[in-house]
Amino acid sequence: MSPAEPPSRRAERVRRAIPPILVLAAAVGYIGADLWIDELPAAVPGDVSPFAHAALVALQAVLLVFRQRAPISVFAGAVLLDAVILATSAGELGVGSLGVILAAYAMARRSPRNPALTALALGALMTTGVGASALLLGSRESALVLILTVIARIALQYAAPAAVAEYVRGRERLADALQEQARMAEHERRERAEREVRAEREALARELHDIAGHHLSGIIVSAQAATALTRSDLDRAREMMQTVQDDARIALADLRRTVGLLRSDDDAPSGAPSPVPTIAGIPALVDIARERGQRVALAAVGDARPVGALAETTAYRMVQESLANVARHAPGAAGAVTVRFGADAVEITVANEPSAEVRTRETTDSSGAGYGLSGMAERAELIRAHLSAGPDDDGGWTNRLSIPYDGRSTP
Repeated sequence: MSPAEPPSRRAERVRRAIPPILVLAAAVGYIGADLWIDELPAAVPGDVSPFAHAALVALQAVLLVFRQRAPISVFAGAVLLDAVILATSAGELGVGSLGVILAAYAMARRSPRNPALTALALGALMTTGVGASALLLGSRESALVLILTVIARIALQYAAPAAVAEYVRGRERLADALQEQARMAEHERRERAEREVRAEREALARELHDIAGHHLSGIIVSAQAATALTRSDLDRAREMMQTVQDDARIALADLRRTVGLLRSDDDAPSGAPSPVPTIAGIPALVDIARERGQRVALAAVGDARPVGALAETTAYRMVQESLANVARHAPGAAGAVTVRFGADAVEITVANEPSAEVRTRETTDSSGAGYGLSGMAERAELIRAHLSAGPDDDGGWTNRLSIPYDGRSTP
């Protein structure tokens, strides 16, 4: 069984079928009028049967089926058929005008402007020449009435469809321009964000390199000197070991300040040093969430093992951001935080049940107050961890961060 046709495609097919159906209905209506109204043959001069005129209008309907493939050819055919109708009815029968109007509109919409204008001008000349000649030869109306009839026919069949088509094309060009402008703005915003991320990473890498290179080099030199002095001058060796300790403390403090570039401690007291967030601080986050009125359960599985300062910070920030997003996007929903220390990695999971009000969850805060999912992903990438985030089958949401142990944490 073939797949169901998309609604948009069905609507497009219906829209394309409307013009031919309208023209065909005009032909059928003309025949019906001839059969039911006795005065119709007398009102339209000429010896041609109304059925012949209706057949010419039906041919216009058939041509309109192909108006999108060959708009100029279809327009030319519709004008020729209308000219035949005018020539055989003393210029007074306008049953072929509808086909010309629809063909003119389709051509003006889909053809280049210059060829379309040329075709419209030629069509108007043909209609004017044939219609005016037929009116002069077969009609008894005054010259003023004949002139007004020709002018009205040109305005209705050619000028009005061209004007409407040009207006619609202008609206389409405007919509395309606005869409392209929005696409370019979004592309520029993404490029700017990527440049900022690269710049921050490069700055952080330089800072870490400078700190590690400077302090570790001094530590290595001092340790080598202390080793050499242990055989000859113990007092001097102890002084050198004290220097090693001092350099290590300074390096640790500088590294902590550098790691602080990865996070934002808006709640830290001004001027006070902010402690490096760790997995051990996650229970405090849960307590803060409970104080805000959130229903959050906490579970810890396995024996705690170190995963490194950056990884500890990443895990802490992931839980912090997830709990904030639950409060923001799923108020009143129950949540659960699970910290599982496995054999190869520590897995931190934050899950929440669906809230009573359906909302979009876990969005990046455009105001800059939080990193959102993009911030979590960036932190996870820095430590080569795996982050998954997405909705559950029951309508809730789950964020899961898996951090592999480094070489120092393996037993």
